[in-house]
This record gives sequence, structure tokens and C-alpha cells, in this order.
Amino acid sequence: MENVIDLDAAAQQISQRRGEWHDLGITAGETTWREQGEGWPPALKTDRATIIDADSIGVELAKGAQEGSVVLFTGGWADFCYWAGNADDPILEAPGYHDPLDVGTFGQLLDRLTQLFA
Repeated sequence: MENVIDLDAAAQQISQRRGEWHDLGITAGETTWREQGEGWPPALKTDRATIIDADSIGVELAKGAQEGSVVLFTGGWADFCYWAGNADDPILEAPGYHDPLDVGTFGQLLDRLTQLFA
């Protein structure tokens, strides 16, 4: 699938929310980048400058026993995961798989994950 989303612009969506996450007591991991074509399994890197052809970015969030993550791929879909930290089944979705996301809808996806931690 061709690239349909600018991962650098999407990474700004993550950066813009870090203050809110901190204020809500949510611990956010570093933004991770995956290099296209580095073999399997590909290594995740946190230094954007070391990535030549990024094919995904991601961020993990945690608060108490709750855990969540979003990984966005250049094709415009994401892996969305949230677990409340109890016996409930996790939320596992692939938004954008049939209708690619744009940077704005990726931001909305991050907001949805944030609301699950409230």
C-alpha cells in the first residue's frame, strides 16, 4: 500500500498531547519509529534522525494497571490497544484499515485513548 499519511505530522499530534497526559497522571513512553525494510523483526527506534524511511510510529501509555498504545502505519491504518488492567478483555482495533486515517483523525484516535484512561 502506498504511503498516505505524513508520520512526522502525526508525531506532532503525539507531542501536542504529552502535557495533557502528564497532567492526567498518564505515563507516556517515547515516540517510537520503525524503519522500512530493516528485516524482521524490525527494531523500534526513538531517535527520528536515525530513520531514513519510516513506516510506522507509536506511543504507549500507562496509568496504574491500565495500558494502551497506538501504532500508526504510513498506509493510514493504526493498531489501537487498550487494557483496563482487570479481567475485562482488551480493546484491540485496526482503525483506518479500510478507510485510511489522516493526521486529524489520528489525533482523534489519540484523544479517544486518553479518554479511556479517565
